[in-house]
Amino acid sequence: MLEDYLYYMSLKISDWQENLNRQKEKRKQQNRKPHYIFQKAAICIAVTLWLVTAINVLYNSRAQEPSSGEKIISAFSSSTYLRMTSSVSAYGKYGSINLTDNAKQMILEKIAQQIGISHYEITDYEDENSAVKTLSQNSVNGDVICRFITQKPESEGAGSNQYIYIDVMLKNSIEATFTYEEIVREIVNELEMAANVNVNLMGEISGDLDMHVRDSIANQILEQIGAKVIAENRDDELYTIYAYDSGIEEYLTVGRERVNVNISMAYDEERDVTEVYFATPINNQDY
Repeated sequence: MLEDYLYYMSLKISDWQENLNRQKEKRKQQNRKPHYIFQKAAICIAVTLWLVTAINVLYNSRAQEPSSGEKIISAFSSSTYLRMTSSVSAYGKYGSINLTDNAKQMILEKIAQQIGISHYEITDYEDENSAVKTLSQNSVNGDVICRFITQKPESEGAGSNQYIYIDVMLKNSIEATFTYEEIVREIVNELEMAANVNVNLMGEISGDLDMHVRDSIANQILEQIGAKVIAENRDDELYTIYAYDSGIEEYLTVGRERVNVNISMAYDEERDVTEVYFATPINNQDY
């Protein structure tokens, strides 16, 4: 009887111990759960902060990356050039309508205002086939020419074909070239003209450069802006390279290839200088 009682008591003590252990474990889990929640929250916050930091780094790196215009100016600028000039030009059809002289003058004056000139003069020229109204301003730092060209109709009652030509030439500040490109592009868009905006940079180097020096200059420019050569002709008679730069939005299609960079060189015997041209999308000047 005593043995049975002792055995019974031992079972109770054992059950009580197990129950106590279970309660302790339960309290540990309850105490541990908020800690786990805190850890998960901390991990989520850390991941979020890391993502925000990564996005900021990526955005800032892209913001700090030079534009295509800045890369071109940097590649073309050099102490080896005796003189550097640039021009931004556009030419396109304005429409097939008849306009009065006052209307043409108002359009030209609005263009001059957008470019930022005010001391211009306006002249007129006319022949059997066309009439040209020209707004121009010359200065030490550059020249501006804007023309309204009217092709006279072949028959009475027909509308006249109207064309607009814009040319901004910079003499002492080629760094502003691509600022004026944006201005001219905005003007073309506002006038709803189908026109290409051309940028031309020109630098002069003393003497007649041999082929090795010409190649070195051209290759350095292409490498700095990251342009791919599409077609080229490198000889004394005609030195010209056509390339494509994906960083420049506008391009011309030649065959199946895209072209928006044109490097050319020519020797001027009278002044004993080699003229180096960089144009986008293509050189529209005589050389």
